Amino acid sequence: MSTASDRPAASRRRNAAETTVAIERAAVELVLQHGFDQVTVDMICEAAGVSQRTFFNHFKTKDAALLGPELPTIDERAAREFIVSDGPLLAEAVGLIRVAPEHLPVDPKLFSDRIRAVSAHPALLLRQMERLGAIEGELREIIALRLRRRAADGADAAGSAESPEELEEQAELITHMLAGVMRYVGMRWARLSATGALPPGAAPDAGLAETLDRVIRKLG
Repeated sequence: MSTASDRPAASRRRNAAETTVAIERAAVELVLQHGFDQVTVDMICEAAGVSQRTFFNHFKTKDAALLGPELPTIDERAAREFIVSDGPLLAEAVGLIRVAPEHLPVDPKLFSDRIRAVSAHPALLLRQMERLGAIEGELREIIALRLRRRAADGADAAGSAESPEELEEQAELITHMLAGVMRYVGMRWARLSATGALPPGAAPDAGLAETLDRVIRKLG
């Protein structure tokens, strides 16, 4: 049961969360209207109804307001399961990347608009890829561990004859492919959310393994 002394702190937290969303929404809408280069922090502050001091208390840069505050991380439990799995490698690799649910926009329109804004502006897309690049080395090592494990177990006849250097090259290529798959998953999630076709709590990568399997077989 909350006490009177608890309420001001709860109110401040609630107001801070609402302010964060207001800034994010203003930034994304302005970029969609005017383009990334034309939007300034002053424009975002005016549209969100906040001061510059408030803006910088929530976000360090204009880019951060557009991309969201949470950086992707590696899901350690998923990584352990991934290394020993024999399932579809690229589809399962998507599950290695985690963004805490509490940092995802609760407004489907904001989520959809953010992905449209990022996809439409190369500078933003580059910054988003740079965020993924922060965990690229860790992703590559996890993928390499799985490739080496399969080779050691003899689960892949071709892999068993490949050198460690070849497996490292493959891991690097798969990591770059994963970045493209993640962009596809995000854009698909945005489309489904915007149209109401994604039920609450549904996984954005549902059906991804089957789609990737069909595509990879066509590339062979």
